[in-house]
Formats: sequence, C-alpha cells, structure tokens
Amino acid sequence: MNCPLCRGRMVKDKTHLPYQIGDDQLVVVKGVPATVCKQCGEVFIDIAVARVVEKILSAAERDGVTLGFMEYREVA
Repeated sequence: MNCPLCRGRMVKDKTHLPYQIGDDQLVVVKGVPATVCKQCGEVFIDIAVARVVEKILSAAERDGVTLGFMEYREVA
C-alpha cells in the first residue's frame, strides 16, 4: 500500500496519539496499532482501533485524568 499523501511505502506499526479533552485534560494513548508511512511519517488507524481509543479516552475523562499516559489495549 502506498501513502495517499506522498506515495511512500506504508507499513504496520504502532504509534502514540495525544488528545486534549476540554481545556484541562491531556491524555496520550501509547502503543496504538497503525499504518505508518516510511517516507513522510503520516499515521493512519483503522476505524475499529479508533473506537477502542475512544473508549480509552472516555474512561480517562470519566476518571478525571488531568495528565496521563494510557496504554492501548483491546477493550472487550
């Protein structure tokens, strides 16, 4: 598969995704499965992975995490 931005080679990898929730919460989700361009570094994640990340972020918001690093794990 080629990158839609630069036509570089895309490979399966993992990445860290930073998210700001509201004005006072910052959460980084680590180890997220992704497809990454070897040339430009652009990151793409599947919709199923995005849904898991959304659940992780919802839990962080619910728990009142102000600044945190959350490890990506499949949620049942």
